[in-house]
Amino acid sequence: MIKRIFKKSFEDRTKRANINILVSFFFRGGSILLSFILIPLTIDYIKPDAYGLWLTLTSLVGWVSMFDIGIANGLRNRLSESLADHDYDRGKIYVSTTYVIISLIASLLILFYFVFYKFVNWQVIFNSSFIAEERLQNVVTIVAVLFLLKFISDIINVVSAAFQMVYVSSVLLFLSNLGTTLAVWILSKTTSENMIFLALSLSFIPFLVSVIASLYLFRNNFNSVRPSLKHIDFQKARGIVGLGSQFFILQIISLIIFQTDNILIAQFFRPSEVTNFNIAYKYYSVVIIIFTIVLTPYWTAFTEAYFKKEYSWIKTTINRLLFYWIFSVVFLFFMFLISNWVIKLWIGDSVFISNALSLSICAYIAVTNWNAIFANFLNGVGKIRVQIVYAIIMGLINIPICFLLVKIFNFGTFAMPLSNFICLTFGALISYVQYNKIVSEKATGIWNK
Repeated sequence: MIKRIFKKSFEDRTKRANINILVSFFFRGGSILLSFILIPLTIDYIKPDAYGLWLTLTSLVGWVSMFDIGIANGLRNRLSESLADHDYDRGKIYVSTTYVIISLIASLLILFYFVFYKFVNWQVIFNSSFIAEERLQNVVTIVAVLFLLKFISDIINVVSAAFQMVYVSSVLLFLSNLGTTLAVWILSKTTSENMIFLALSLSFIPFLVSVIASLYLFRNNFNSVRPSLKHIDFQKARGIVGLGSQFFILQIISLIIFQTDNILIAQFFRPSEVTNFNIAYKYYSVVIIIFTIVLTPYWTAFTEAYFKKEYSWIKTTINRLLFYWIFSVVFLFFMFLISNWVIKLWIGDSVFISNALSLSICAYIAVTNWNAIFANFLNGVGKIRVQIVYAIIMGLINIPICFLLVKIFNFGTFAMPLSNFICLTFGALISYVQYNKIVSEKATGIWNK
């Protein structure tokens, strides 16, 4: 009897993961296609230097996502546990309180921005003299405010993940990309180069999609945990903040490692090099996107399986994911072989991608995907203390390594992904060791925290 129950639990969890992967593949595939169409459209509309500035700006604004102090990931784990227990009242408390906390953070950041933005020399930050300071200030304001508002509405993606419906985020991304691609195409046909129009189009449409989705899903699929004022309880929701604070440290370090490349390239070289780097990264990032589609459903599934002590399912799943990783490395090598031909067909002769840049990005993506497998498991089971320790070490050495490679060894833009690869390789070994300790129930001390 017990054996049949566990078998059914395994099958149901795997079935949910497979459904998420299939639906996500369809919509993420559409999103990838639309993003590949959007890049040349945007470059033609505002030219390479301005596009490089845009990429740097969105990277900088992306830093603000860290100010949720890890609460979103804390909500994902705690809500998953509540749903596994069928404790929907506790789930409502978690969701309602999270919305209040994130809204307060976003409001404070918007207030902080409007107090100080006039005192910032944005042209110096973005190394851009080709756009007037006042216009650049307006662009930054539009992007910052709409990003912070979307900061709140994007909680729906976390709730969807807790319900093991991670495909929802893929659907919303597809709708956002469809809207923004159409908007930029219309702008290119009806207006001349205008960064303000572009900022409005690329920032407002994703926010609108997120708000509409939130209203619909909480009235239907997620009605059991729909937020309400009477369910706001900071005392009972302390578990979100406690776990979230650990995720926050990881997010900060991830920001330093993954999101500083555009800013460093703009400072070490020039904005047009940001465009070249991002074209190359966008091309190879297809592998990360596909791998993420496969991995994402398993975070919540690992939470549930660990909560029920179903270690055999965890081991089988990890082995399957490692097989997928080997295939992804082979596919990366194939993409490298045809990269020059594909990028020329896609963008034309307006960008140049060196073999050194391509190979360093491939190596970086390969180790990123390896780490993602075990990070997904460790995040899902809430054992992230070891990750925090080695993430702090990586965060401290990443930018100095970039500086060393560029200023001392005279490396080009490929120094940034190469530095990322060097930093992440250390974590790849540590995370694998911790995973084995946990599934063999031998984890003690920091390995079990």
